Amino acid sequence: MRSRTDPEIYELANNVLAEITQNLNDGIYHQLHGSLSFGWATEPKFNAWAESDSVVGGPPQHKIVLHYELARLLYRDAEGFCSFASNEQTKRLIRTTFGDDATDLLPGCFTIDDCVQNMFLGSLTWVYFHELGHLMQEHGRVRDNGSSVSATSTIQELDAHSAQILTGRQASISHATELAADSEATTQCLFASARHFLKGPLVGEADGAEVFIGSVYLLTCSLACIFYRFNAGSSPNVVTPITGSHPSPIYRLEHSVPQIYELTQLLLKAFDFDGDRRHLVSMTKQAADLGSFFRNYALGISTVETIHLFVKGFLQRPEFKPYSREILTVWDEIHPSITASRHFGTELGLMQFTAEYRAFVFSESSTT
Repeated sequence: MRSRTDPEIYELANNVLAEITQNLNDGIYHQLHGSLSFGWATEPKFNAWAESDSVVGGPPQHKIVLHYELARLLYRDAEGFCSFASNEQTKRLIRTTFGDDATDLLPGCFTIDDCVQNMFLGSLTWVYFHELGHLMQEHGRVRDNGSSVSATSTIQELDAHSAQILTGRQASISHATELAADSEATTQCLFASARHFLKGPLVGEADGAEVFIGSVYLLTCSLACIFYRFNAGSSPNVVTPITGSHPSPIYRLEHSVPQIYELTQLLLKAFDFDGDRRHLVSMTKQAADLGSFFRNYALGISTVETIHLFVKGFLQRPEFKPYSREILTVWDEIHPSITASRHFGTELGLMQFTAEYRAFVFSESSTT
């Protein structure tokens, strides 16, 4: 496995994100008479932030900043994960854990070096699109309760470590908008991956679906790494009343994984490929669980029982009901202003909860 130096990581990351930014400026931002800028911060933090200087009703004036340290650690996580997943002891453990549902721990269509690069680029662009999601929906203004008409608003991903911990409605809105930005990021990443692999120039029609699914698997693995890194040692448990600025890693995974396999199947069908739903569900669960296991146990940084790190599906988690009830209540309240402020994006990027889950959350038997 070829390892990149830190300067090589920074150069690759900058080239990729500068190109995405330019394409967005030449496309949607040009159409909206707005602008999007991108930059790097040198402070050694695993952090990213988004800034909006947009006037209500005016063109979007947006800025995204990532820290160099974030790019470096995302790459090192990709390296460490791929080394961990290719280890024979890990393979035996997963076969024992998942039984007949276990699949290859790394996509067979990629070399180890390909896996590292694809996982890194998937995680890097997901963080970028997460910040873009905040800007698309003007979350800074939403969190300000619309009080800032023209003032610059900034959303820092490490707000959880500020001196003042959010509580009450402010905390609920922050958690809900983080989940909303997750939805936008996942949608943007999957659409970009589909354009690249399902009809791109690098693969033939025969293997397009295989490499696309492989890229989705690696993206799902990386999300577990991202969520637990941003968690920065705080409790991974889902608790109420809601406090702080960000949801727990396991809740974000439970929220993201169904979106990933549903949208993956939809995109495969749109490009005239078949997608085995059962396989996609099993594959994304394994990817999320494996990423969580790597971040918490392979690196020796967790004492949480393994079972609490695994994705089960929201309907299998009655203990999440009180938290979800708070999220759904505040999301329904702010959703009209979100859709009114949203500058662009497919409807699939808007956070949604099924009628079945809503009924489950608000049922009389809700856990208290």
